[in-house]
Amino acid sequence: MLEVFDERRCELGEGPTSRGNSNSLVSWVDILGKRVLWRDSITHETGEFSTTSDVGFAVPKSGNGYVFGSGKSLISRGSDGTEQEIFQCEQTSDVPLGTAVRWNDAKVSPSGDLFAGSMSNEGTLNAGKLYKISKSFEAKELLSPVSISNGLDWSASGDLFFYIDTLTYRLDVFDHANGSISNRRPLINFDPDLGMPDGMCMDSEDGIWVAFFGGSKIIRYSSHGETSMVIPMPVKNATSCAFAGQNLDQLIITTAKITDEDSKVSGMTFVATPGVKGKATIEF
Repeated sequence: MLEVFDERRCELGEGPTSRGNSNSLVSWVDILGKRVLWRDSITHETGEFSTTSDVGFAVPKSGNGYVFGSGKSLISRGSDGTEQEIFQCEQTSDVPLGTAVRWNDAKVSPSGDLFAGSMSNEGTLNAGKLYKISKSFEAKELLSPVSISNGLDWSASGDLFFYIDTLTYRLDVFDHANGSISNRRPLINFDPDLGMPDGMCMDSEDGIWVAFFGGSKIIRYSSHGETSMVIPMPVKNATSCAFAGQNLDQLIITTAKITDEDSKVSGMTFVATPGVKGKATIEF
């Protein structure tokens, strides 16, 4: 059910995505390793490129490029490797001036907007924000303040938006329409003994898959917040997950080597076949 997908070890692997006609080209980031990695699950071809700062996310862009968050810079990268900075995230007014912030998790919405969150480099409370960036690179603040803006995804219908601010130990749900979110309410209050809720994704049945940093597991919740499946991990830190493969039935799981250096497989990327189909990654 669970096997190694890619043996390259990441200090802090995060943000898996898939692209291509068969959803076989899987990419993810090593935040602290300052690199974006990829592997084709069919051809087994691999590659990576480096970034100048900690890279919170890299989402596929139409035309085979990426949009990624490096430090506080949002950067558009073309298929030829050329890069252009298009926006910078900012600290909130709730923290001391000069508090360093960086991008963290992000995902493209059903309406084509990039929802991207930020956090303090040092984990300072209430330093981050959640932004919406349009394809014309217009940015709008959606939530402020947040502490560690993390997992996010939408229901299959696109009418609901699900969101994790890690240090709240909660998964919240919003109404989503025309690129806007409203009516925030808690769906799941996580027991801290599970670990820290990190990245997440949703499947075609509106199941919610949450990775737990420090908890050695991925948990699937129903859309009503009930536990329906647990995937035990052979490492301490599961960080995020996404569906890939021709049938979108492969769950790609990223992990982290930090705080788990003694493990021989920590930081590797894994693949599970949980028996449910997911949703394709939306390109920006």
